[in-house]
Parts: sequence; structure tokens; C-alpha cells
Amino acid sequence: MPRSDRAHMRITVVTQYYPPEMQGWIPASVARGLAARGHDVRVVTAFPNYPFGAVFPGWSQRFGHVEHDGAVTVHRVPIVPDHSDRAGRRIVNCLSFAASSLATTRAVRRSDVVYVHSAQPTAAIGPMLWKALFRTPYVLHVQDVWPESVIGSGFIASERGARLARIVLLAWLRRLHRGAAHVLAIAPGAARLLVERGSHPDRTSTVVNWAVHTPSAAERPGRGDDGTTTIVYAGNLGPNQGLDAIIRAAARCSDLPGLRFEFVGDGLACERLRDLADALGATNTTFRPPVSRERMPAVHAGADFEIVALADAPMSPITIPSKLQDALANGVPVIAVVPGDAADIVRGGDAGMVVPPGDVDAIEAAFRAAHAVDSDGRARLSANARAVVDRHMNPRLAIDRIEQVLRKAAA
Repeated sequence: MPRSDRAHMRITVVTQYYPPEMQGWIPASVARGLAARGHDVRVVTAFPNYPFGAVFPGWSQRFGHVEHDGAVTVHRVPIVPDHSDRAGRRIVNCLSFAASSLATTRAVRRSDVVYVHSAQPTAAIGPMLWKALFRTPYVLHVQDVWPESVIGSGFIASERGARLARIVLLAWLRRLHRGAAHVLAIAPGAARLLVERGSHPDRTSTVVNWAVHTPSAAERPGRGDDGTTTIVYAGNLGPNQGLDAIIRAAARCSDLPGLRFEFVGDGLACERLRDLADALGATNTTFRPPVSRERMPAVHAGADFEIVALADAPMSPITIPSKLQDALANGVPVIAVVPGDAADIVRGGDAGMVVPPGDVDAIEAAFRAAHAVDSDGRARLSANARAVVDRHMNPRLAIDRIEQVLRKAAA
């Protein structure tokens, strides 16, 4: 029977990340959601290693590893683990997964369509080859816009190297996007940029990332008027988040009794941020190690507000950090130190406060204003946060749209 006549599809999901890695929950929810709708879904992914730069304890890398995640068949392939700040090692990390994924060619050759979770576009190297060999269409879900996310991370130190990387990557990305049956972006601004760079306008659209667990208001413990306010940042402590200004603003608020800041996570900038907090005498600020996704609900439950932050960089206006979805889905109002699409979502839903990145004075003012919000105000902002998720970040509607795109591509 022709592919276009099938209600049932054979779908391959290609992603460098998959649970137990926290970074893998979006592709996992896509795979599980599609399998729950009756499709035959297999995943090609790496052995878990992110963000530690080492394979997780209890795992041993080898080719031919197959496991099952409910109805989803998962093929894991070896990878060269790395999470350092050295460009060469990170390139090897990405390319090693792309090369290893080719070992699954026999298993995926009968797929009707391939969904590529493109945190790194190198994950699409295998699907590009499968399209050439078997005419299997691929759909890209672009999570990070390259080359800016690479160059902006500081991995390429020299200006000349950055210019060369930009020229080479843009040429290859244009071919990658043009060859896709459809390109999904995670923000409207990102979709517009991809079209400007060669993605076909009729085959480019937006699916905003979503939160997997959206607890009801009853599941979130109430926060009383005990005079305390806990403001949490949970996520990657890296150079792209612009957290220096956050630390400086938090230190200025040391005069406010009951106002506490918690940074939960790890990353390339963690040690430097700790040193900065110590140098500024930010006694109201604590750092905690990253926690598993299963333990994140407790982190959200302990927060009165959560910080969503990006550095003042060219790509920030068209980026929607995943921590925004997590906070809002858990009913936590946010202090959004972001521009562009993410700021518009928060501002339009009255789900918190929006301030420009890098503006220490404005961030300090937002922290002080958050501390002054009473329990009724926090309850209103919490309800608004959940309403934003229902409108913009609903997982069921997102899977509906992805399934529709994959079905059209398979046809």
C-alpha cells in the first residue's frame, strides 16, 4: 500500500539525547506520544552522557544495543562523550553520534518518515543519507539555531575562525533545510530566520516546546505570607544565560530579609558564578547541584518565582528557553530576563515580570517587586502561568501538529 494511504506510520526518531538524560524529554515525549497513537516508532540515540561528559554509571557502550521504552524501540549507538568548552572536542562529540547512527541504517530503512530532534544539526547527517539512499523524507525540529549558538557560546575563540565556521555552516545548513520535507522551529522568530536563510516558506512552521508534566493547582502546595520569597534559577549555568547580571542584582538585594535565591544546576560558568557571588558578599544566594527530572517538581514547588534568563545576544530574541515551559507548567510565575518571543509570551499572559537582559538595575527592581507580591498576587500569577501553557505549550496540541507534519511528509 502506498505510504500516503496508511493511517499507521513507521517513524524513526533521531536524537542525540534521550532519557535518562534530562535533555531528552522532548524527543521522548514525541516518540511516546506517536506510539500511543498506534504508530510504529523506533528511536536512534546515543548512550546517556549529557551533561556530565561521561557515560552514565551502569551503561556500557557498544553497537547493536536495543532496548524498549514502552511501545518505543530504542537503538543506542556509541558516542565520544564531551561537555567541555573546547570546540574541537564538542565537534567530535556531535560528529561521533552522526557517524554511529549510520550503523542503524538497516533497521530504519523501511521507515515512512524520520523525525530529527535537531539540538545539533549534525544529528541529521544520517537522515540526509537515508533520504538519498531510500528516498525516506525527514522532518527537522530545530532546537538551536546554528551557527550562532556555537559561535555565541565562545567555543571558537578567534574572529577569523568564527567567520569561517559561519560561512561553512550556513552553506551546509541551507542544503539541510532545503532537503527537509518540513522544518519546525521552536519560536516564531526562529522560523522567520530559517526562511530567510533558505528554508522553504511553505514547509516551515512553529511548534513551541512544551512541558511534559503539568501538575494541577491542587498538586502545587500553597505559599503562605510568611515574609519569605524564594527565587529559583534551575538549569544550565552557562555563558549563554547571562547570569552575571542576575548574581549582581541578587547581591544588591541582601538588605531584604526573607528574600532567597537558589541556583540549581551546573555548567561551564558555574565556578565563575560562585566566585562572583562570594566576591559580592551575596549571602542570600545558594548553589545546589543539578537534580534528576523526577526530582524537579520539588524544586518548582519550593519556588515563589523562577528566573528565565538569556544573555544579550543576537539569537536571544528568537529563543524560548525550555525552563520557561517547566516553570509555567508548574504554576510558578517567572522573572523573565529575556527579549523577543519568550518575553512576549510572559508579558501577554501576565505570568510574571519581564526585564531586559544585562540590565542589573531593572533586574534588581524586579526582584524587589517580586518580594513585595502577597499570597493573593502570587496565586493570580500562578493561575496565569498555567493558562499560558494551555494556550501556547499544550503537549497534546504539539504532538497533533507534529503527527500532521509527519503524515504529510510521508505522503
